[in-house]
Amino acid sequence: MTKLEDLGEVISTDVLVAGSGIAGFPAAIKAKETSPEKDVLIVDKATVGWAGLAPKGGGVFWCIAPEDDLDKFVEYHVKNIGYYLNDQELLYLNAKETYGAAQQLAEWGVKVQRDAQGKLLTGHLLSSRWSHAGADLDMISLLSARARKSGVKLLSKVQIVELLKEGNRIVGAVGFNVIDGRFYIIKAKSTILATGGLNRTAAMFTPHYGEGVAAAYQAGAEMRNAEFGFLIHPRVKGGGNIPNLAFNIHNAAGEYMAEKYMPEVLKEEIYDTAILTPAFVVGVFNEMREGPIRVDMSRTGPERGGPPPELNWNRPKQTSYFTRLRKLSKYSRPAPPNPEAEIGLAAGCSPIRVDHEMKTSLEGLWAIGDTSYNGSAWGGAVCMAPGRMRGSPLMIGLLGGLRSGPAAARAASQAGSPQINYDEVKRLKDEMFAPLQSSQGLLPQDAIQELDGIVSPVENGFSRTKDRMEKVLSRIQGVRQKCSQLYAKDSHGLMKCNEAKSMAVCLEIVFNAALARTESRAYHYREDYPERDDKNWLKWIIVKQEAGKTVLSTEPVPIDKYKFKP
Repeated sequence: MTKLEDLGEVISTDVLVAGSGIAGFPAAIKAKETSPEKDVLIVDKATVGWAGLAPKGGGVFWCIAPEDDLDKFVEYHVKNIGYYLNDQELLYLNAKETYGAAQQLAEWGVKVQRDAQGKLLTGHLLSSRWSHAGADLDMISLLSARARKSGVKLLSKVQIVELLKEGNRIVGAVGFNVIDGRFYIIKAKSTILATGGLNRTAAMFTPHYGEGVAAAYQAGAEMRNAEFGFLIHPRVKGGGNIPNLAFNIHNAAGEYMAEKYMPEVLKEEIYDTAILTPAFVVGVFNEMREGPIRVDMSRTGPERGGPPPELNWNRPKQTSYFTRLRKLSKYSRPAPPNPEAEIGLAAGCSPIRVDHEMKTSLEGLWAIGDTSYNGSAWGGAVCMAPGRMRGSPLMIGLLGGLRSGPAAARAASQAGSPQINYDEVKRLKDEMFAPLQSSQGLLPQDAIQELDGIVSPVENGFSRTKDRMEKVLSRIQGVRQKCSQLYAKDSHGLMKCNEAKSMAVCLEIVFNAALARTESRAYHYREDYPERDDKNWLKWIIVKQEAGKTVLSTEPVPIDKYKFKP
């Protein structure tokens, strides 16, 4: 008689959390606090307690303080960032809960900044419109200690590859140890994806390949707002960022681009590059075609915004981290006095559709953080994190964890024991380990490099036309087909194979959605449809896989029930 144990190591848990970052740990802790009797397991392909984006950024959380105007914030976000594709109800919920979420971190032992009276300390980073809170960069290790104390179990160096289904319900996942290749079958009554989205070339952050997004998509989960995933930013040609560069580039005629395309931002003395408007980016792109655009190095000093205010934040880990970065930067080649600038592109994909509790369209599955940053629609027609709002990646991950953990725990209490199909698990295992059976073929790093080369040219990733996108899609699909020829020498190479396949799936989702939206809105710029079209496109595009095929549909934004209308 065949048994699952014959295929690999079998683990049973009530709640499985895939990913151990600023989203995964809060989800696991809240699940355990909600149902202390339930087993909660965190799995990460890296080392649990040291993974995710949070230790590699600025430690800044978007946080609507009590003195901020909530209605004004939501109105501004809907009109100027989300362009009316927001789920306005979720946007309100998120904004209302940011302050309490930051306080929750402090209660769990994270060093969140407070004033002399112990009140949460907030401030306006880079003179931005909305408040921020700060935490030191050891927050994940502190959350890890809290999770262990509460009884959460931790499993490091295991990559989740595929989700297991029983009908329309997710009942666990399969994966392998990236060090020794052991195969794992994890039975779970509830599963929370906190693995991050596709994140390529974003500053400071470790690249992510969208494995959780690809697994959810291939299991049949709906995707939403995928066409808005890319982030575009000016930089020195050939690479390299300069403080306040975006506010100090000029065209061949000597006109400063920020003054020309976003005077309202300069009027408010906001120098946060996350606030760069679509009009600015499109203007820079089009003028770059007419002649070189250059950086005026004489305007990059404190008089043009300068470094972010310290806000009296005492964060030694963050200070140490950026001190080391500055020391490393002194070895970089200095920029010439008037360097040429260009538009850089960072590919992103975080489109898993979720409701207000972060539940996906599949029973038993939740998706949080950068797996569903776009798909939740809280931000609307927004690019990948930070979504034109500094501090939103950490806060959205935290909020998703606080919501999904209790919901997943309650669902686990009501769910029956997962029934796992032996033949299906064997098929998935054979497919997973196939690259190790080959002695030659396509190396995963070559597949990843080819995909980067397809989408990174700004003409492909940002300035879109039907013809160009069809060619891009065809090339991405060609790489997906070649992924059947991937080979790996060891378990680490096998991990890279799964990353390459996942990246191809995510990019195909993005460009299928972008091809369908025949208008320009936010950073989704169609040269062949350059105007925003509220009459026909006040809709969300839904992408889903059915029987191995991509199916697209649209869903009207329920604008009639929302407060702010075009």
